[in-house]
Amino acid sequence: MADYKIIKLHFLSPIHLSKGKENDYGESEEILHSDTIKSALYVCARQLFGNNEIGDDESFFQSFQISSAFPFFMDELFFPKPMMKIQPFKNEEVKEELQAKKHKKVSFLGKSYFEDLINQQCLHLSPNFMTPDGKFVSNHPNMQKLEGSIFKADVQQRVTIPMDYAENPTPYYVDRIYFAENAGLWFAFKGDDKVFELVQKALKLLGDSGIGTDRNVGNGQFEATFSTISLSLPNNSNYQMSLSLWCPQKSELTPNFLQKSSYGLIKRGGYIASPAKIEHLTLRKKSVYMFTEGSIFPVGQSVLGKICNLKPDTAMVEQNVWRDGLAFMIPINKPEI
Repeated sequence: MADYKIIKLHFLSPIHLSKGKENDYGESEEILHSDTIKSALYVCARQLFGNNEIGDDESFFQSFQISSAFPFFMDELFFPKPMMKIQPFKNEEVKEELQAKKHKKVSFLGKSYFEDLINQQCLHLSPNFMTPDGKFVSNHPNMQKLEGSIFKADVQQRVTIPMDYAENPTPYYVDRIYFAENAGLWFAFKGDDKVFELVQKALKLLGDSGIGTDRNVGNGQFEATFSTISLSLPNNSNYQMSLSLWCPQKSELTPNFLQKSSYGLIKRGGYIASPAKIEHLTLRKKSVYMFTEGSIFPVGQSVLGKICNLKPDTAMVEQNVWRDGLAFMIPINKPEI
């Protein structure tokens, strides 16, 4: 059993989480990645406490670890589906030849199903415990109170008008996520109480200013609440799972390590957030690939990750542009195939 501080984000407005593709807002992410949260907190901390106290080095990023943010509904927390075989359905409920199709739709497991899976207790999935879209599985009593889905997407058309009117207006689409009442995103925190207090203050400012795309029109605003969870983890695990993005140090990767792993990769970059210099907001950072949440790796060697500096090669940008790639790993058991 392990205890974690957790932060719940209760959104007051819709949110768009960019997939990092330039000028492509037609589809939003469903996870708020750990590096996005950490960078946003860094910007807010510098605004609140000043550059001298927070600094331009890695110290703020190294002082604590966070998971990515996943959906919740009331008291039920959802975890990303691990990249391994999950619990089967009973054949009398779902025929064997149809189970793979239903498994593919599942994106998130409720806490009890997740704990069962990583401890290999073999609890069966049930179609009665799935949301209508098939993405969420939970046997929590509160889920019976949910009408519809935890979130829904709405695509809104916008138009870009050139400032000099030299070209015709260009239409584009923004996919915005609306959370159900009593739903939102949560993430876990590792760090001492002093840093946690600083993060709480930064979250207040971040909630007022918003996170994600289109913050200038009120998107991504939230209120944060704080609590703890106890997670049942295996004592003698053979694998570990990432609840954050992970950018490994070169020494952490070996061919044998990767051969035994199941993982996804995601390209991270985006635009610079610099409240002090508005002209930087149109500049893109360098890009880096990271392992995704739900990736599975064998135990037996250190898995820490690193902080990346994505400062672009231009004299316009003097400050460092940090991206958090520290690993937030939990032990799990996975059947050896």
